[in-house]
Parts: sequence; C-alpha cells; structure tokens
Amino acid sequence: MDSSAAGPVDHLAVPFASPDELAARLEPALRAALAAGDRVLAVLADAERDAVTARLGAAAADVEFADPLRVHAVPAFTVAVRWARLAHDAPAGRVLVVGQHLELPDRDAEHWPRLDLAIDVAIAGLPITVLCACPADDPATGRTHPRVLTADGPQPGPGYRPPPEAVVEYPPPPPPDLGPADVDLAFGLADLSAVRRRVAAAAASAGLSGDPADDLVLAVNELVSNSVEHGPGEGRLRMWAGRGAITAEVADRGRMDVPFPGLVRPPPTGVRGRGLWLASELTDVLQVWSDDTGTVIRAHTG
Repeated sequence: MDSSAAGPVDHLAVPFASPDELAARLEPALRAALAAGDRVLAVLADAERDAVTARLGAAAADVEFADPLRVHAVPAFTVAVRWARLAHDAPAGRVLVVGQHLELPDRDAEHWPRLDLAIDVAIAGLPITVLCACPADDPATGRTHPRVLTADGPQPGPGYRPPPEAVVEYPPPPPPDLGPADVDLAFGLADLSAVRRRVAAAAASAGLSGDPADDLVLAVNELVSNSVEHGPGEGRLRMWAGRGAITAEVADRGRMDVPFPGLVRPPPTGVRGRGLWLASELTDVLQVWSDDTGTVIRAHTG
C-alpha cells in the first residue's frame, strides 16, 4: 500500500447486540454503496449474514459474503493489506468492507485491535470504507476505531490513539514452531547470490514456477539484503517447503522499531523500509517479530 496517498481514514465501529440490530444499522450504508455500484464485501458469521441478507432482500445478491474463518486465517496485518488492495483493484468508485469481530479458533483476542490499527494505516487516503461490527458490550471498541457509529450518527472513538502509539500494546504472538527446516543456512554479504539460488531451487522443489517463484526469490533477496546492508551484516535463512508453498524465514540479531512493517510503501525520498514493503507485495503473508534478542521475518507464498 502506498503511504504517499495518506489522507482521511473511513473506518468506523458499529456496535450491536443482536443480528437484527446489526442488519438494521448496516442497511443504509449497504444500500447506498450498492446503489452507487461500489464493490461490497461482508465478512460475517452465519447469524449476522442471514440477518443482513433478509434485510436487503434481492439486493443481497450483489454483496460478496466471505467466510470469517478463511479471511482471518492469516495475520491481522495481512488482512488489512488485502482489504486495502480491494480499493486499488476496483475499476472505479469506492469499496465497502463490513468485518465482524468474533471469536475464532487459533486467533487471540488481540487479533482484532491489531487489525483495526493496521486498517487505519493501510487504507489512509484510499476510496474504501471499513465498518467493523463489534459487540455492544466491548469497552475497547473506541480505543481502536477513529469513529463509532451510534444512534446519533458517527462519533469520535472514546480513547482512540494514533496507530503507531497504540499498536505497542498489542504485540503479535510469538512465531509458531514450524519444525525442522528443509533449508537452514547462515549468510553474509558474500552469500547473496548463493541465497538466491537456494531459494529458486527450493521454490522449484515445491512446485512453484513463473511469477510466484520469481517473486519469492526477489522477496527473500530483499529481506536478506536488509540484514546485510541495514542490520548486523549477517543472518540466518530457513525455509520450509510444502506442495505448492514455501515459507522463508530470515533472522538476525538486529532490532526493528517499525510499528507496521511492510504495510505501506515508504515515501519516494525514504531510504528505509522499501525492502519490507516489496517483500509484502511479492508474497502472500509477511510477518515480523522483533525484540532485544533480534528480528525474525517470515514470508509465505502459496
């Protein structure tokens, strides 16, 4: 996503106590977007989806409903980037996304505030509105939404703070253990060409070819080059291969203090952060963990 397009953020919480109440509160925005010919994506649980469908009637056929389990199978920052990309991919007009906060397996409660704060960064200045359906009794709703849709209309989110300031309260969970790696090698400046060859070979062994394979090689090259040029000068690359998929991990002893790594494109005059952004654009999922012991970056393709 392009940070040079920074501007207003159209991101509101929609508190609700029942599926029917949510459908009634969403109906004006949904009908207005559909009437304008905008793309509408709704990520709702079954009961809320059924209530919205009943409320809209025939117009519901023009809403793209998505399964929350599939949408949120990836990290929060990745969800935010994918929603922002909808605005870039739309041929004209705006995009409306409705996303519901709900309990999901393998997702901790902090997935939602991380997502909300990442949304504010990813969609800034883009022609997209994100409405978050939140439980009415959630006291944290206002802290991660610039505005809250109340019975009196949109109001400032109580306790809201800028994303770079607030995100430190919601660190991502530690990297999951992927087991023994298929590739495990140390690298330094003299090894960049060898790293590219190893990544290309691993991609081929996993059945990746064409653009996905080339993009993975470029993405890992950017991450490794960052460690060499801007980090401690050396690091460790590990890769895990599956059928049609590769996870590559770059780790070094440096610390990264970027609040939303890879989420937006740095400004043209910037000299840092472009490699992370490019790696995010070239792969399906990019995750970053950083503390006093070092930084771990995982990129997944496939």
